[in-house]
Amino acid sequence: MESQQSVATLPRAGTRTRSPWTLDWLRQRVTTTPGRLTLVSVLVVAGAVLFGVIATTAERSRSQAAQAVRSQTEPLLVQAATLYSALGDAEATATTTFLTGGLEPPALRTRYRQDLLLASYSLAALTREVGGSSAAHAALVTITEQLPVYSGLIETARANNRQGFPVGAAYLRQAAGLLNGTILPQADLVYSAEAKRLSDNYATGTGDAALVVLALVIAAALGLLALTQLYVAHVSRRILNVPMLLATVVLIGVSIWAIVGLLGEQSALSRARSQGSDSVEVLSATRVMLSRAQGDESLTRVGRGSDETDPVDFARVINVLSPPSGLIGEIGVLARRTGTTSAADRLATKFAAFRSSPTTPSVANGLSDDLTRQIIAAQGRFKSAAADGTSSLSGLSVAIPLLTLLVAGLALIGLRQRLEEYR
Repeated sequence: MESQQSVATLPRAGTRTRSPWTLDWLRQRVTTTPGRLTLVSVLVVAGAVLFGVIATTAERSRSQAAQAVRSQTEPLLVQAATLYSALGDAEATATTTFLTGGLEPPALRTRYRQDLLLASYSLAALTREVGGSSAAHAALVTITEQLPVYSGLIETARANNRQGFPVGAAYLRQAAGLLNGTILPQADLVYSAEAKRLSDNYATGTGDAALVVLALVIAAALGLLALTQLYVAHVSRRILNVPMLLATVVLIGVSIWAIVGLLGEQSALSRARSQGSDSVEVLSATRVMLSRAQGDESLTRVGRGSDETDPVDFARVINVLSPPSGLIGEIGVLARRTGTTSAADRLATKFAAFRSSPTTPSVANGLSDDLTRQIIAAQGRFKSAAADGTSSLSGLSVAIPLLTLLVAGLALIGLRQRLEEYR
């Protein structure tokens, strides 16, 4: 008996227990209405998650680009341009001051010191916040090391000049050679690196790829919800499923919010570029070239006929500046875009006066000051538009995940109501 009972409890030879989640089990499940409703529930949740992930990724990518343009790359590009132009203006001022001989005019001395102070401030800001370019970092190190050497040479030239020693001109030329041959090329490298970063941020913040992908995912998610409701209405013989309907309404709402936000951010960044930073770049380049022209002209006078390089460079720079194809002409084109034609016309008039009397420092300084004012105005337009870009996406980073969970939850509630009818 004991033997028979123990045998009876053993599984029969050739038989095995069937575990769930096999292919046959799944095939049998989807042939039943409850099984199909369960499968539909999984698909709806997966569609909602996919929408949430892609929408959040698109929002974060655009938000990071807009924030970088507003608070990092564009301000750093301005600092790089300021560094370059301040150094160029310092050279032009120092050379003009040298030509006066003896005790220099206080106004020119003050301007030179302000230029060096402004260059030092921009250099410090760039050193703290410049991007990951190793070349830009190395360039800033070089400028930091060489700028005191340059200012020392200028002071030596100034001291000799006040005492009437001709060697002062040699020190002045040495300082100019260091600035134009080493410091300014490194400043230009930093400017180019920041300009590329800004361009990359604009491309990310205004590209259409994120919008297209998001639109496709929205269409797929809404299509899945619509098909699900049709199927539920068919199997349950009920036209309306309130939770599913609410899920669709919520999805439509968050989708419209996301699309409008991305379009608003894209439009604002495009406006920031076309009405702000484009003008800042051209105006800054014009100010740099003007300082270079002043330096060339002053060094030519210091050379007293022996200088063959600076007059050639002066003529080349004037050609780069002159309208209609030069930078002054380009400022006029941008002014028509931004509605600042009167300021551009005034600048063109001052440049014509500069060309006709390049040896008058007051004319050149007035032109430089006008450029500075226009740069500040363009920077203001940029900041306003860039702020609109970041505010367009405000709240989406939190709303998209939360509302996506709400959509999934409502859809599951609606499907669960139908599943309960089969128990």
